Amino acid sequence: MLLAVGLAAALRFYRLGEWPPGPYRDEAYNALDALDVLRGQHALFFPANNGREPFYIYLVALSIALFGPTTLALRLPAAVVGTLTTLPVWLLGRAWFGRAAGLLAAILWAITLWPVHLGRIGLRAGLLAPLLALAFWLGTRAYRERRATLWLAAGLVYGLSFYTYLAARFTPLLLALFAVYLVATGRRARLWDSGRVLWFVGGAALVVAPLAAVLLRQPELLLGRAGQVSILSPEVNGGEPLRALLGNASRALGLYVWRGDAILRHNALLGYDVVLKADNPAGRPLFDLFMAGPFLVGLGWCVWRWRRPAAAFLLLWQLVMLGPTILAEDAPHFLRAAGILPGAVFFPAIGLALLWQWPRLPALLRRAAVILLLAGSLALTIRDYARYAQQPDVAYLWESAAAELANAARATPPGTAVYLDQRFVEGWPSVPFLLGDRPVSSFDAANPPATITGPAVVFAWPYDPLDALAAAVVAPARVAVEPGPLARGDLEPQAYPLYTRYTITPGTTGAPPAANFDNRFHLMAATVTQPAPDAVTIDLEWTTDAARPTSESLPQLFIHVTGPEGMLAQHDGALGRGLWPVSGWRPLLRIAERHTLALPRPFDPATDTITAGLYDPTSGRRLPLTDDGAPPGDAFVLPPGE
Repeated sequence: MLLAVGLAAALRFYRLGEWPPGPYRDEAYNALDALDVLRGQHALFFPANNGREPFYIYLVALSIALFGPTTLALRLPAAVVGTLTTLPVWLLGRAWFGRAAGLLAAILWAITLWPVHLGRIGLRAGLLAPLLALAFWLGTRAYRERRATLWLAAGLVYGLSFYTYLAARFTPLLLALFAVYLVATGRRARLWDSGRVLWFVGGAALVVAPLAAVLLRQPELLLGRAGQVSILSPEVNGGEPLRALLGNASRALGLYVWRGDAILRHNALLGYDVVLKADNPAGRPLFDLFMAGPFLVGLGWCVWRWRRPAAAFLLLWQLVMLGPTILAEDAPHFLRAAGILPGAVFFPAIGLALLWQWPRLPALLRRAAVILLLAGSLALTIRDYARYAQQPDVAYLWESAAAELANAARATPPGTAVYLDQRFVEGWPSVPFLLGDRPVSSFDAANPPATITGPAVVFAWPYDPLDALAAAVVAPARVAVEPGPLARGDLEPQAYPLYTRYTITPGTTGAPPAANFDNRFHLMAATVTQPAPDAVTIDLEWTTDAARPTSESLPQLFIHVTGPEGMLAQHDGALGRGLWPVSGWRPLLRIAERHTLALPRPFDPATDTITAGLYDPTSGRRLPLTDDGAPPGDAFVLPPGE
């Protein structure tokens, strides 16, 4: 058990605030509601973002109160709960299938990729598994020992599960079907337990009553999200509900070892090949190739021994709790099917336990086989999750660019004003959460700040006209232009820079320009640095003292890195990266831009040269250097820095 808990903690806490990137908006809505809880708004159901149960939000509120508004604090309760779930999984597995199966189930919970992912994201679905496991273990003890106090404890914990995730609403059907099974198999007296089972019903009703009262007063909260994704909706089923139902059922049954959720944000490896050809883009199933065999063995064992209450309950558990994903779009859905956990890990645990105890094989051989299977599954989990967390598409879908914006704004020095386009505050919930108590001023492109005179950082939406924003900057000043990281929404085919960052510093230096291009544009400063041996970073600052250019007369910038063998790298693009409005090119404003060029080999300052220049985009003619006393030319040689 120490090994299982240690593995669970290691896999869930390692780089918790970074893998996956984010937070995603569903996580961020939990965080915003947690901030409201800390302000005194104590709700039993949170209506924002299609409505959410409160348990996880209150845990997040506690975490934020202790550690502040960070992605790590938002996900910390999921990691703690996911790690501790190892214990009720062990207790339930041991009670139902014996000591070996219980221990193996605990290890499988620790290392299986799906539970690991649930323990690393700030969503409420991960709370359902531990409460179901604990409630069913207490119920098993009450059933066997016939104690009213255990029935009451099981009911209280079971009732609490309704405060976790909407899939809990399917569990009454599971209990009802199990009651029918007990009656059909001649266990009516054990089911009733001389009336003690009413303590379970009373305890559950007592806990659920406050939430039920809220939902009965506002039934739209209960059915709102379900109505949007239900296959009963013609928009979802395409006018063929039966076909949609059968298709969803077959896909849901295949999630165990065949093909899982294909939504990249949910699944830890899109493109995982199960059995078919390598170009088959299947979602990773719940169990990997090492656990597929033990799963099938455990499933067959339970079907064969269906008259055992534990085996029958486990089979019913899986069938019923697949309902939320079968009855909704995008089956199999990683989150909607979370109710099958932790019961699902009992199947391979049973298979491994049978192998561990198989008398036809020598003890050393069968136990070595179990250890190797577990080690292989652990290795796949580590490999697949590390690959998943570092995919560019994963960063897009977890909205990491919005988190970078908020963290950059929060990290600005005191005394520097921060201006934020209001669409970032309204459209990305992670932004107001991660900003914390950092004061910012929001604006829209049509109504920018009247004047920007002091040190300031502006995060602008780069696809709106920004002429009014450029006019608000009071000269003299330096404006450093920097594109933000790439972003891409779920339905957007191409990634794009989410924002442009303008760092504005008032005043200018009195140094003469380093180069004068055609008496129109002045290169005020040029610096070359090496972030790596095979890369160079070029920082350039420009200004103009001529009449304001037009879009046709604004020149293009070229940068060439050459060596004895010829061109090593180059850049060609709009001056100021095309991110500073044409109308903003006016005297006493210095526009700074940065370019990093990758090289095919390490840069050698003794033999390699970096040159920069401007040219007319229409004619292609380069602008000449016109410095007095300088040799004629049309390119400026940049001196390498440190």
